[in-house]
Amino acid sequence: MKEETDLDNILDGIKLFVFDVDGTLILGNKPLLYATEIIKLLQRTKTDFVILSNNSSYSTFENKERLEEVLDVNLPLRNIYTSIQGTIDFLINENISQCYIVGTPSMVKEFEEKGVSFNDVNPQAIVLGFDRTLTYKKIESAALYLQREERIPFFATHSDDTCPIDGGRIPDVGSFLKMFEQATGRIPDKTLGKPNKMMLELSLNGKNVQKNEVLVVGDRLKTDIRMAHEAGVKSSLVLTGETSETELNLSDVQPSIVWGDLKSLFDYLSKKI
Repeated sequence: MKEETDLDNILDGIKLFVFDVDGTLILGNKPLLYATEIIKLLQRTKTDFVILSNNSSYSTFENKERLEEVLDVNLPLRNIYTSIQGTIDFLINENISQCYIVGTPSMVKEFEEKGVSFNDVNPQAIVLGFDRTLTYKKIESAALYLQREERIPFFATHSDDTCPIDGGRIPDVGSFLKMFEQATGRIPDKTLGKPNKMMLELSLNGKNVQKNEVLVVGDRLKTDIRMAHEAGVKSSLVLTGETSETELNLSDVQPSIVWGDLKSLFDYLSKKI
C-alpha cells in the first residue's frame, strides 16, 4: 500500500507530464512497456504533456514522425520540444543568426528555417549537435574556429555522453565535447539541453501550469532528474534506460519516485483520470 500512497502524494494535482524519449518511451525502434497506452490515455482525457528530447540528430519534425511510427500514435508538434528548438530559441534571444553548425542536414535545415543560418566563413558562434553524419572535415573546421584568436562563442545542444539504442550505447554530444576539449582546450560557453532548466522552461511556454503541477518522467539522473530538481518540479525515474539501481543509490540527485517501468503510472492514471 506504500507505493499507492507515494503515487497519490506525487501525482495528486499534476496537470502536465514531461516525458523523456530514448530509454523512457522508446528504445531504438521499439516502444517501451505501456508508453503507447499512456500517451493515448492522456490524449483521450485531454491531459497535457510534452515529449522533451535532447536528441538533436533528428529535426523536430523527424522526431514527430519517428515517435508516431514507433509508438503508433498521432502527435501534434505542440507536444514535442527538442534541444534543437531550445538552442534556436536561445540563439535568437541572443541576436545570433550566423553559426558554424556541426549537425545533421536536418538539424541545419531546421536552424535555417527558424532564422539561424549556416555560415562557414565568418560565423558568430559554433554550435555542436548530435551529428550522426560527422566527418573529419567538420571536426577540423570546428576545432580551428574554436582556436581563433578572437574568441567565438561555443554552444552545445546537450551534453549526453551516449545515446541508448538496441544492443547498447553510441557516442553522443558529450563524447564529442571531450574530443574538442582535448584538442582545443575549449568547453561550451553554454549547453542548452537537459539538465539546463531553461530547456524545461522554454518547453512550457504558453502552458498555463504551476511548478507543482508538472511531473518530469525520465531515465537519466544527470539530465532528466537533475533538470527537474533545478527547475523545482517533481520527477519520476524509470529504470528502463540509462540508470541502474546501483547508480541511483550512489547519486546525490534523487527523483521524487522511482518506477521499474511505466506500468505503475499507467495503472494509476487509468484509475484516477
